[in-house]
Amino acid sequence: MSAGVQRPLTLVSAPAGFGKTMLLASWEALFTGPGTVRHIALDVTSEQPEAVLRSVLDGLQRRGSILADEPVLLTRADQPGQPDPVRDSAVEQEALVLVVDCGDLTVTAELAHSLDDLIRGSAGRVRIVLLTRSDPLLPLHRYRLDGTVTEIRAADLAFTTEEATALMRRQQLTLTPKEIAELRARTDGWPAGLMFAAMSLSGKTDTEQAIKEFRGDAGNVAAYLMSEVLDAQPHALREFLLRTSIVDEIRPGLAEALTSRPCDLRSLEFMSRGNAFVQPVPGTEDTYSYQSLFREFLRAQLLFERAALVPQLHRTAAGWFAHNGRLLAAIRHAIAARRWGDAARYLVDDLDFARLLVGGERRLLETLFADLPDDLDGVEASVVRAARAVAAFDVELCASELGKARTWLDRGVTPRTHACQLAITVLQAVTASLEPNVDTGLDAALAAEAALRAASPGSVSAHPELKLLVAGCKGRVLLQRGDFQAASAAFAEGVALAEGAGLHEALADFLGMAALVEAVWGHLRQAGEIAAKATALAESGAHLHEPQAAIVAQAWVRTDQGDLTAARDLMHRAGEAEPTYDARVLETSMALVRARLLRAGGDVDLAGAELRAARNGHGAHGGDWLGQALVVDEAKILVAEHQPDQAISKIERSGGRHQVESLLVLQRAATETGRRGPALPAPTANRAVALDTQVDGWLVQAAEAIRTGDPSRTRVCLERALRLAAPEQLRRPFSEAPPSVQRLLGPTGDLIGRHPWLRADGSSGEQSSQVPAGLIRTATLTRKEHEVLEYLAELLTTEEIASTMYVSVNTVRSHVRSVLRKLSASRRNDAVRRAWELGLLPTRPESEHGPTTNALPLRAGPIT
Repeated sequence: MSAGVQRPLTLVSAPAGFGKTMLLASWEALFTGPGTVRHIALDVTSEQPEAVLRSVLDGLQRRGSILADEPVLLTRADQPGQPDPVRDSAVEQEALVLVVDCGDLTVTAELAHSLDDLIRGSAGRVRIVLLTRSDPLLPLHRYRLDGTVTEIRAADLAFTTEEATALMRRQQLTLTPKEIAELRARTDGWPAGLMFAAMSLSGKTDTEQAIKEFRGDAGNVAAYLMSEVLDAQPHALREFLLRTSIVDEIRPGLAEALTSRPCDLRSLEFMSRGNAFVQPVPGTEDTYSYQSLFREFLRAQLLFERAALVPQLHRTAAGWFAHNGRLLAAIRHAIAARRWGDAARYLVDDLDFARLLVGGERRLLETLFADLPDDLDGVEASVVRAARAVAAFDVELCASELGKARTWLDRGVTPRTHACQLAITVLQAVTASLEPNVDTGLDAALAAEAALRAASPGSVSAHPELKLLVAGCKGRVLLQRGDFQAASAAFAEGVALAEGAGLHEALADFLGMAALVEAVWGHLRQAGEIAAKATALAESGAHLHEPQAAIVAQAWVRTDQGDLTAARDLMHRAGEAEPTYDARVLETSMALVRARLLRAGGDVDLAGAELRAARNGHGAHGGDWLGQALVVDEAKILVAEHQPDQAISKIERSGGRHQVESLLVLQRAATETGRRGPALPAPTANRAVALDTQVDGWLVQAAEAIRTGDPSRTRVCLERALRLAAPEQLRRPFSEAPPSVQRLLGPTGDLIGRHPWLRADGSSGEQSSQVPAGLIRTATLTRKEHEVLEYLAELLTTEEIASTMYVSVNTVRSHVRSVLRKLSASRRNDAVRRAWELGLLPTRPESEHGPTTNALPLRAGPIT
């Protein structure tokens, strides 16, 4: 203010309740400059305020010819910054500060013209301070250009955090920084609003809840806004404010639709100038919004005055948003108007129904459609109810609603739109993938995939949720079938789609399922790496829950590697995780892990009961590899408990009796009874078969060789099994091997000497009654760490390794430090020797005089 009165005009423009009058009074109390201060109060009660101001101007002229004969607009050269001793002395002697308080009066064109005359003609001898609730029709752009105006607006008068805190303390309220921030967000720093908030919080014990309940549509706030703001507006503007309050953001075209009157961008700009209750939306050029308390007040007042108009306005807004591609806003307003059919049509026609199942808007859409009537007719309504049923894992209800949707289409009551048909096909795939029959599930997933390929590329690419749903269907069905390579590809596609669309929740889930596929397949190191990515994503601040699939994958890895304590902890965490659409697959996987942990701990009866309960709930069909795994593990326990005939009977009665895993159990049982077993496929490395099955095949062959007295064959089979398992540190098949095989893996045998990674070293502090004394559990290396380890064995320098791997030297150093830590080594040579001992590298070369101590081998090919 003090700086402003050095110029011809000080404009204090802000809505009611921002403290304009208080500012002026505070300034006047401190004003010590030359000249005097005089007031003119103009408001709606004044008669002809232009005449009042003109009479004042005439009086000024009569009292000393303060006004020049001709209007002269002061320029920057006339300002105090440019010294002119003669002029400055005259101004200081004659300066008059004229305060024009417009109150709630809108400055008319005539009044603005009179003010402009005074500003331009006083030659700086009269300084105007104009207090107004909205910008007057003055040529402010010219004043700004010439530096003759100082502007104080609502943003300058709004309370800062410190000021809001001080106000609350003055009102005997002690609020937390979070509560102060919430109040400022609700009021935008509006001083009167903060004062009303302090009054509403007085005496309340739960201030956090009281802040949430502080609104603009009731109590003192509503009364103040009514008398000081809304009632002071001209009729046309009052109508505009009420009608447009139903939307969160206002655009010219939308305002025209709601008011049935022309509305251009300039009128919205004019409304927002100096008015904190109407604000431009940041980042936009033509969009405005109302301050939240003011919007709540306007909506309540509209409902009170013209309740019948509200649904009509919402219908109009819904149509405008739908026409302009703002489907979520269209849905909101259609629901507000109770036009459920329109809301469902918007959701389905734009293929947004998939967002009920996938994406960041899933929970919002669930809330919006929570009250969708059950008896609402139409294919779109049935599709939305089906999607909501899937979201709630209600497969039966989803199937029923999809049946209704097809009936509506077949009757021709609803047009057979492509969007409706595609929605039904995709939802059918999701439903089928959650049911026991994996063959039906795969057929439905492939049909949905074909439908997406046949659809318009633009519509499908704009909705990655559709492809994500289908990829998830394929992946979970293929995993149940045991087609690991195809399942891995499906989940990898989902990872790429979710990452490209920025759908973090879906990305975490797909990473978790990708990790589970790798774990079941036997790629334990890769499974651990992928699961770690999913966990890191959940912990990255994205407010995500750790995906259940990632936890189960890690538990599977730890169980297969023999780290039983860590596996049990992971299983406990998995049981507390939120369910997903992969719940059926995950429940079966968790049952397998729990049973294996129980068996490793010696609780074979509980392990068998776990498997039987899971099998009864799973409802496996003939093509269900995962369900058959429950039968296979139960039969293995029976063989270990010397009940081979019961094991054979259980396998023979199962739908997957011809699977290689089932045949291996039959061979185990036959060896136990001394009979000839079924013909087995050659136990060679096969990427289509899980690694533990490949290892188990060699162990079964070894047991049979022991029974027939073929030691050389026994040794070959065991060596093959150990070399297959070593890179992944896969120990479980050896702990579950037939007793005759386990005896050969004792701590004093030569096999354990050549494969010391199986030797127990007490690192875990736990030894299973079923695990041979030689089995150990060690930390695993990642693929990159293993590659660096192989280069260390070749005596490559850090720089050479970085050049070979196309990574930075710092990255190599990081990998080396991790390798040294995991192998409990202080030097590189020590790490390589430790890796030889653990079987992480090919057996080190020996000289003709025995083992060497310092020689390192040339690099061997990758271990597979």
